[in-house]
Amino acid sequence: MLIKSITLHNFRQFKGKQKLEFSNNPQRNVTVLLGDNTFGKTTILQAFNWCLYGIADFPKDSNPDFLLNFEIANELAGIQQKSEVYVELILAHKDMEYIILRKQPYVDRGYGTWTALQPQLSVSYKENGLTKQVREGEESKIINSILPQSLSGYFFFDTERVSDISSRKDLSDAVRGLLGLAAVGNARKHLGSRTSKATAIGQWSASLDSDGDERARKAQETIAYETERMESLQSEIESAEKEIASLNIKKEKISEILRDNQNTAELQRKKQTLESRLESEHSEIEVCNKLFLDYFSNLAIIYFMLPLMDQAEACLVNADVDDRGIRDMTEASIRDIIKRGRCICGAKLEVDEDGKTGNSAYLHILEELRFLPPVHVGTAVQNFKQLIVTDRRNIESFYPTIEQKYKEIQKHRDTIVSLEDEIARIDESIFGKENMSSYEADMNQIKENIKRMTVKKARCYQDIGACQSTIESAQKLYDSLVSTSERNKKLITYIAYAEQICNWIDETYVEKEQEMRGRLQERVNNIFGKMYHGQRKVQIDRQYHVTLLAQFNGKEIITGESEGLKRVKNFAFIAGLVDLAKEKATLGHSTTDSIAWDNEAYPLVMDAPFSNADETHIKNISAVLPEVANQVIMFVMEKDWQYAEPVMAERVGKYCKLKKHSESHTEIEE
Repeated sequence: MLIKSITLHNFRQFKGKQKLEFSNNPQRNVTVLLGDNTFGKTTILQAFNWCLYGIADFPKDSNPDFLLNFEIANELAGIQQKSEVYVELILAHKDMEYIILRKQPYVDRGYGTWTALQPQLSVSYKENGLTKQVREGEESKIINSILPQSLSGYFFFDTERVSDISSRKDLSDAVRGLLGLAAVGNARKHLGSRTSKATAIGQWSASLDSDGDERARKAQETIAYETERMESLQSEIESAEKEIASLNIKKEKISEILRDNQNTAELQRKKQTLESRLESEHSEIEVCNKLFLDYFSNLAIIYFMLPLMDQAEACLVNADVDDRGIRDMTEASIRDIIKRGRCICGAKLEVDEDGKTGNSAYLHILEELRFLPPVHVGTAVQNFKQLIVTDRRNIESFYPTIEQKYKEIQKHRDTIVSLEDEIARIDESIFGKENMSSYEADMNQIKENIKRMTVKKARCYQDIGACQSTIESAQKLYDSLVSTSERNKKLITYIAYAEQICNWIDETYVEKEQEMRGRLQERVNNIFGKMYHGQRKVQIDRQYHVTLLAQFNGKEIITGESEGLKRVKNFAFIAGLVDLAKEKATLGHSTTDSIAWDNEAYPLVMDAPFSNADETHIKNISAVLPEVANQVIMFVMEKDWQYAEPVMAERVGKYCKLKKHSESHTEIEE
């Protein structure tokens, strides 16, 4: 695949029709487009994606869904006014020239209220000098056969925004197709199995005549059921393996985070403990405050009356305190007893008509009136003195008790201040860092899920073994019952040959796929070694996820990666993929290959390829990329190009520049 040109018409800041042609010279296979930030380099890269797949990834704060140039939108504003955005891409693939054109029409519903209409996609190709149109509805299929969308992010490469290769979804099917094994996989699907009626083997199997034999019919149903169940179990295994692989990637990432933030995790756990203590202290001080206030409210008035008590005692020291009166007895009480006519002791009170004389009991009770207030204050004084004595006895423990309760409150206050200070210091230490407790919880959940998936896989393998045994028994019975006719014998022979071919493809395909993955890993490591000035190596798993390993105490471990290192790793993987595809496309299939490769070399289109890379890495990358790719298109800032140019200049076939007229108008200068 070679890209010949791209034409942009009113696409974002590229006003009007602007065409950019690329170098197709095998020796000078690099096209360099120079432009500073905000000049439109990323917009051109996104134009490739939009033209091919209808997807453009622009920042959320830049009205990402509106593709029409703002100046054009403003100039043409008016009810029912129309305008159009389009991108045309001309490329060569497998000796065929393709013209891919995607249009986005707009209509103004009300003086600047532009609405996008249904987009249009057309794909045409030139054959024998004639231009032919791809049938409507087949355009996306043709585009994905040229370059799968799942791999487009590697060949239209936004270095500043691309995610890490190791975190992407399963790329196995796309990579296999890119490296030429898709045709073999399609052949295997075409042959199929006995239970799939749309496949060759399925059709032959369905054509077998069992002559109404009930046992043969049941055997066939058993085979169909067990085969379908086995395929379902195999799908569950594949799903479990993908899930385990994904979980292991997450596990390694979380392990790395926890290793790098071990001190943070310990501080966060300590903070949780301190916050729990702080909450307890607040509860306790609340109780202490209440007890203090209750005690103070009940006894403080007596405590503050002590000086007055001292003065009262001094005043009453010489007072007549004849205590012949009955304590707490009052004149009203005596009058009530007289009125009742009987003493509390039971004696009857007899009163003469004058009210001043009577029997002895009455006279005695009248005598008591002489010793009661207001006639006699001695009893009241005595009562008051007794009250002072009682209050003094009660108040003796007031100050020590109130002092102790205050000390308890102050102790809790000091503890609270200390805990708050310590929590504040921890907060300052872990400010801006993530909560490790959530990672620890995630790690436990991941381990549990891996265990569950592993058990599920083992159970599925056991069930598959049982299915295979049942199928073999049923197949033998079925073959013996239906082999009576000549036609059935031929069909059984066809099926046997086809199934043998399937077995051969399965075995050879797996072998070649493993060989291919091994060669890709070797190629990527070789390129990584040229780009990276350090001691690490690349590992590629079955889903083509890429991990960096380093030697530590004699073991290979996954280590942390800086943004610059991730860029180098991504470049190495892409370059290795492109290099291997180019080699296969150049060599075709060798006589030793039992499976033919059907693939094509691919270009690299990169925005800001040297972002986050130091001077040494820029030079290393510049030396490698033109060698491994058949075409390199780079959108570069001039400050980065100064390091790359001495290494790459002799491979550059075309220079272009971006000229920025305004925020909404950039021009391509060739």
